[in-house]
Amino acid sequence: MNVYSHNEVVIDTDDKVRIGEKEKQNTVQYGDVLFTGSSESREECGLSSVVTTRTDKKLYLNSFCFGYRFDEPNDFFPGFTKHLFRSSELRGQIIRTANGVTRFNVSKKKMESITISVPSLEKQKKIARVLDQFDALCHDLTAGLPAEIAGRQRQYGYYRDKLLSFAEKGSQ
Repeated sequence: MNVYSHNEVVIDTDDKVRIGEKEKQNTVQYGDVLFTGSSESREECGLSSVVTTRTDKKLYLNSFCFGYRFDEPNDFFPGFTKHLFRSSELRGQIIRTANGVTRFNVSKKKMESITISVPSLEKQKKIARVLDQFDALCHDLTAGLPAEIAGRQRQYGYYRDKLLSFAEKGSQ
C-alpha cells in the first residue's frame, strides 16, 4: 500500500517485510522507482513510488512490487521522477504493459520498452519544486473545501502533464 498510495516512499512506516536467513534480497536505495506489480484494474497496475529520502535503514520490497534502478542515477532527481512516473504520459505507457482478465499484471519485459525523456537536472529540480507546491496546496485545503480541492487536483494534473510534456516537443 505504501507504493500504491504515495508517489514517494514513506520510510517511517510500520510496514515490515520479513527476510529469511537463506533469502537473497536486493536493498532499495535512494532514487529507486518502485512499482506495484498487479491490481484488479488495468488503470491501477504499475503505480509508482520513488525513494526520495536517504536513509541508513535497510529497505526491501515485498513480493507484490518490483523496482527499477537507473543506470546513471545522478542524471535523475528523485523529486522529479516521483511526479514523472505518475504523469498521464508515462501512466499510459505503463498501463499498456498490463495483461489480464480479472487480475492484471504488469509485464516487466514490456516495461523495458517504455520511453523516458528527461530534461536537464536543473530543469528537473525546477519542475519538481513547482509540482511539489501544487501538491502541497492540494493537500493543505482539507477544511471543508472539497470543490476547491478537486479543482486544485485537476489543476495540478494539468500543469504536471504540461510541464512533463517536453518529450512531445522534440526534447530528448
